Amino acid sequence: MNQTQSEPSKNRNPQDTCTTMVRDSINQFIAAYRRGATDFSDFSSISTRLLYNFHDPPLVNVWFYSAITFQAAKFTVQDPLERVLVAKDLFKQLVSFGDWYCTTSALKRIALLAPVVYELHNLAYEKRHLEGEIESVLEKVVSYSSIFCGCGGKGGEDDGGLNSCFLDTIRVWMVDRLGVGDELEAFFPIASDEVRKGMVKMGCGMSYIAGVVMCEALLLRLCLKFGLGNSRVELEKDVHNLAFQTMNGFQSFYFFDILFSMLLEPALPVTHLLNSGDEFILRKVLHDVVMAVDYSFLKFNTVIRALPGDLLKDLAVKWLLVAENAIWFARKYDDQAKVISYINIFSESFLSSQLLEWITNQTGMEGKIFSSDVSNPVPFIKWILDTEDQGLRIFDCEISKLRAKEIISRSSTEHVHPIVKPDSEYLDDCDLEMADTMDAADMDADDMLNTMTIDGSRKRKDGVMCNEEIMQAKFVKYWI
Repeated sequence: MNQTQSEPSKNRNPQDTCTTMVRDSINQFIAAYRRGATDFSDFSSISTRLLYNFHDPPLVNVWFYSAITFQAAKFTVQDPLERVLVAKDLFKQLVSFGDWYCTTSALKRIALLAPVVYELHNLAYEKRHLEGEIESVLEKVVSYSSIFCGCGGKGGEDDGGLNSCFLDTIRVWMVDRLGVGDELEAFFPIASDEVRKGMVKMGCGMSYIAGVVMCEALLLRLCLKFGLGNSRVELEKDVHNLAFQTMNGFQSFYFFDILFSMLLEPALPVTHLLNSGDEFILRKVLHDVVMAVDYSFLKFNTVIRALPGDLLKDLAVKWLLVAENAIWFARKYDDQAKVISYINIFSESFLSSQLLEWITNQTGMEGKIFSSDVSNPVPFIKWILDTEDQGLRIFDCEISKLRAKEIISRSSTEHVHPIVKPDSEYLDDCDLEMADTMDAADMDADDMLNTMTIDGSRKRKDGVMCNEEIMQAKFVKYWI
């Protein structure tokens, strides 16, 4: 009996022992902080031992150590500019840890930087007059991420999942904000709810967190551009150039997978940083850039090609939905030149051909001529839904399938452009409010338009409305 009782302790995994020590130390630190303690030297000693116990320490060990030193440093600064310098020092520290320890995963180096983006976001949200200084540190985060995002570790695989102390460690970083809401949402404030849910799923690892860090860094940096006081024309040009440059540098499957997920949400997760007019411009720019990016790197990157399961197929499905949204968005504001451009880009896209190849391989339809037009997102989506009805699972989840069905429903009920683009080049808040009113009016006018079109059908050719139909749309709007 005694031998049986002692066996678990003899065979105890050192990783489990370390996890228990980290969790206990975190609870003790939070308790001490709440008691008003300002001297954390004891915890620094503990976190140092936990860090050096591993040749390649878990992310939570590095975060716990750096969080202790960061919280101690925050007590010594009052000026907001000094807080930016502390965040800059934190970036340097985490980069050093990556250089010393991250021998198996290049993406782990990027995932380590999540606390830096978290702190820079807090500064941007609280002290908006520091945009230039914050953007300078963000530029370093983006440049560093660009170097490592396309690299793989040994075999290019993920690390196999996050330590169970992941959420506990986040509490140390936001110890001064505990109890004010969801901790995961507070620590990753520029990620959508769906993306954050993906973090707590079984199997989420460094690669996924790295993708979130890159998306947040990009979106925060773009948001800072809106506070520099440039004209609208200069603003859109600057935001577009920065987004295009950054995305071309982020040749990462996980970055685009998470960015596509965010673009499929009703609103970008930056509404607390931008007003509705600026959020409209940002979405417009992001649609334009994701359509223009060359995704052929996915074809030639051996690390990405070795992704487990059907992840590349799932990315292609998201791209299909995002492309349709971009086309609909351009059509909604009567930018027909962009609609045609987007359709042409879609028909020639590597991701579109990759998805078609995957489906035909799974169904054994190679070499056959399809009766459906798969060079345009809407008929392509309809064809996929029909194929799924025959038993092949293509959509990775029910949410994606529901979005696809909503697209088909939306396309079948659209009779006119819901909004005629205003004379001004950009929409301000007032324009958006008017646009919303026109949207509501258009919904009421659908039945009337049905009776005005010949034979109850739309007149379209290659996705462009005929002149007669456009005249009907304008007549109804002014009549309303």
